[in-house]
Amino acid sequence: MAKNLNKFKIFFGCSVVALSFAACATPEKSGPPLFLKNPIQVTESIERLELYSRPDGMSLSARDQDAVGEFLSEYARFGDGPLYMNMPNRMNPGVSQTQNLVQGMMGQIGLGGAPMQQGQYQVAHNMPAPVILSYRRLKSVPRDCSITESISGTYTNQTYGNFGCSASANLAAMIEDPRQLIRPYGLAPSDMRRRMTVYDKYIKGENPAADQPERQEVSSEE
Repeated sequence: MAKNLNKFKIFFGCSVVALSFAACATPEKSGPPLFLKNPIQVTESIERLELYSRPDGMSLSARDQDAVGEFLSEYARFGDGPLYMNMPNRMNPGVSQTQNLVQGMMGQIGLGGAPMQQGQYQVAHNMPAPVILSYRRLKSVPRDCSITESISGTYTNQTYGNFGCSASANLAAMIEDPRQLIRPYGLAPSDMRRRMTVYDKYIKGENPAADQPERQEVSSEE
């Protein structure tokens, strides 16, 4: 009788342990999708270029002209709004030549009709007075993926709080134009001739797909 009682105690004790582990594994609802959990932030930045001139005139080296051309090309690709040209209130021949140089280079790369806003700023006596070019640009900001918790402490079989952050940060760093995240690309006009060709073949019961050129085919079958 005593041996049977001991067996019962051991069996009962194991049952209690099994029930306690089952209570720890209470299922929970899944978290939000990763693109909602770690969204990519888009912010506005100001790109700026300062052009310094001498009082007797404007003279840019080939390196400086390349820098101005690259700045204007970046504006053509990513600029959001007009190009701003702020000039010092102390006008001199160098400032006027700088203005003409920038406008001439804009015309050379196809930006002759781009919007431009000009203004002036106050400059103290004997202080450097550059011509400042600037424009607004949207940039994607990678998230801070610092892990402050244990990635193995997922007792409810759920992912840890920062899961998926690295993928979101890498994607933000690779996106060239963040406007893709804000609004979709515009659709090009449809090709009416191709549409009628497909429609005519469909009516005749023919394959509407375009003819494909001969190309090498690779198969994994032996």
